[in-house]
Amino acid sequence: MDGKSVATETGTFLGEFPYVRIGSGPEKLVILPGVTLENEPPNRFAAWIYRLGFGRFARNYMVYVINRRRGMPPGYTTRDLARDYALVMEGVLGPSHLMGFSTGGSIAQYVALDHPGALQNLILVVSACRLSEEGRKTCERWQALARERRWRELRADMASVTVSGETNKRLARAFMKVFGRLVLKVPSDPQDFLTSLEADLGHDTSGRLGEISAPSLIIGGSEDPFFSEDLLRETAEKIPDATLRLYEGVGHGVPKERKRRYEQDALAFLDDHRGGSSGQRGRTTPSRTKGMR
Repeated sequence: MDGKSVATETGTFLGEFPYVRIGSGPEKLVILPGVTLENEPPNRFAAWIYRLGFGRFARNYMVYVINRRRGMPPGYTTRDLARDYALVMEGVLGPSHLMGFSTGGSIAQYVALDHPGALQNLILVVSACRLSEEGRKTCERWQALARERRWRELRADMASVTVSGETNKRLARAFMKVFGRLVLKVPSDPQDFLTSLEADLGHDTSGRLGEISAPSLIIGGSEDPFFSEDLLRETAEKIPDATLRLYEGVGHGVPKERKRRYEQDALAFLDDHRGGSSGQRGRTTPSRTKGMR
């Protein structure tokens, strides 16, 4: 099983940013995860989950999964979060490959824009320059449920919208209603979760993507309710050196439902840009990558 025997370390950077390190490769890969209900310091179970999720990357890279700091003030933005992460990347780790998932991808865009010296290359997984209208409505619905402390409904909704297919959505919703509290805990600081959603709603880098100098890879699904195909294409087209890998028939669950495929594409990109080199491969246009599975 991927990651079963790789070296693992947990800790906190600068006293504020909880992390899990997996693997011990010669180059660093920083991973920014998406929004979660709870942002607790990593324990053994969290480390095991990350080993399962990123073990394949840890074979050749020193992988750091870094969570946002807790206690964000209201009004904190994805740009503010990017400044936080840049403190770690510039002050502790040094220039690293950077991969962001969903909200983590939104933050990663601002790292690339405002702190280009912090990263070597950029990978955005199920993330784009802004939320779609459907994505905005979903985040606003989650905000309402969180404010009313309706955690059971919120867990079920979060699980269902991140998988593809009506059958899978029904199964995910039913599972979370029964076992959700074992998987997603009630947040110790609900405002932290609400602030993260507000940051999502306010995110829009569409007017600045042309400033990103890092070689970039965008991976997403054609049916993503948060980041539509049009937005994924717009993001790839506006970043000067970007490649799009668009998978047909899958939504926001690409990292799970197309796990092997996204890993292959991401690793090929990383291997092609080792040492911060732009590599020899040319830009792949979005239209040529449509339908890859």
